[in-house]
Amino acid sequence: MSLRLSLVFAVFVMRAGACLAAEEIEWLHRAARGGVTLTANPLTAAQRTAFYLARGFAEPAIRPYAQACGFSFAMRNSGAGPVRTALADWQAVGADGRRAGLRPPAAWDAEWVRANVTEPARVAFRWAQFQAENTFEAGDWIMGMATLDTQLSGSFRLIARYHDEKGTHEIVLDNLACGRD
Repeated sequence: MSLRLSLVFAVFVMRAGACLAAEEIEWLHRAARGGVTLTANPLTAAQRTAFYLARGFAEPAIRPYAQACGFSFAMRNSGAGPVRTALADWQAVGADGRRAGLRPPAAWDAEWVRANVTEPARVAFRWAQFQAENTFEAGDWIMGMATLDTQLSGSFRLIARYHDEKGTHEIVLDNLACGRD
């Protein structure tokens, strides 16, 4: 089997496994507005390190990502029309008022290029991330990982904005905290 065909097969298996796993996950944080539901679970550094070591990353290369405050997110559109979301519109707000955005996957990918991470590992990374921009038709959903661009201490709230034909809306997840090993 060629490397390219192996990569395509691996990506297909990863996505198929993620679809099955999404239905079985017990989400710690859940909020809904209109027909849109957002769920989140904190991920520890050990979880993310193990996940990406198995996908071809060297431990030193993945360490900055693993040490960032990261989550697994799922978003579902159960409404009647399309919904658009962009990580650039999401914001975490700490109890002390400090704010943090979500770091786009492309910013991490630029680090992987500088660290000489292989293309297959970088592709696996991109497939596992919550995409920077999404459009969801009725019934669509996405699941993936994302990190804050700044570490927040203690608990915080996440304000996730999305857009539909009626305008801009917010879903708020309260009492989030970074995963601890």
